Amino acid sequence: MWLSCILFVSVSLAAQSGEQSAPALTYEQLVKAAKVYFRDTAEFPMMQDMTFTVLDRSGRVRQTRKQLVEYLFNGYNSGKQTASGHVSGEVGFWAALRGAKMVKASLNSAFWIMAPGLEVYSPTDMYDLEMNEHHEDKELITGKLNRVKACPPFTMKENTEMYVPDHPGCNNSEFQLHTEDLSFQRFSFDVIGLPASVRLHPLGDCTLQRYHAEVEFQKIILPGDKDPLLVPKQVTAILETDKGKIVISSVYER
Repeated sequence: MWLSCILFVSVSLAAQSGEQSAPALTYEQLVKAAKVYFRDTAEFPMMQDMTFTVLDRSGRVRQTRKQLVEYLFNGYNSGKQTASGHVSGEVGFWAALRGAKMVKASLNSAFWIMAPGLEVYSPTDMYDLEMNEHHEDKELITGKLNRVKACPPFTMKENTEMYVPDHPGCNNSEFQLHTEDLSFQRFSFDVIGLPASVRLHPLGDCTLQRYHAEVEFQKIILPGDKDPLLVPKQVTAILETDKGKIVISSVYER
């Protein structure tokens, strides 16, 4: 059995100027860099190797499962403020009867891959943008996006098997860019509005205390393009609860 899904995500942010130390990196430069590295592209196939790990409250591993799926990267559409990608995976008979939970969990990574480019593409007054914080690695620059508009109460009922919040974008996030070419190295975020009561497989009813995710990028060159494109290299989501921790980590290979 093959399952497939196409995701469309839209997240927005704002830039706020402030006193910066030289060299200054402006919001306009950030958007320009995003248009180079997060752009429309022809279909680019990748393999996504997902590991799903459950730890108890003491940190001991209680369950580890893996799922290999095909990920078809379609890129971003800055005009429509959307991004798209397809995930398909082969599911055994018994796994299908259980709801193909591991394939659905793989969609968690695909969903958050889209967020970095879309946040830059959609400027509003929802975020406070802090740029030019020098990273401890001198080859990187850090930009932080802090949510300033109130969010709805945190819920995760619509896509529980994907482990995705019902209101994407209600988070504080951070970009890391290479100083040399302003290419994006890493994007991470922490969901706000926690703790909150949720139901998560396989923990059941629990209190979600922290939701953190990180996306690391890799460069590719498509035929006919002079500029590189960024695609995912590794995506990790960590959900910490009062009953234990769920870690969903995906590695992408071309």
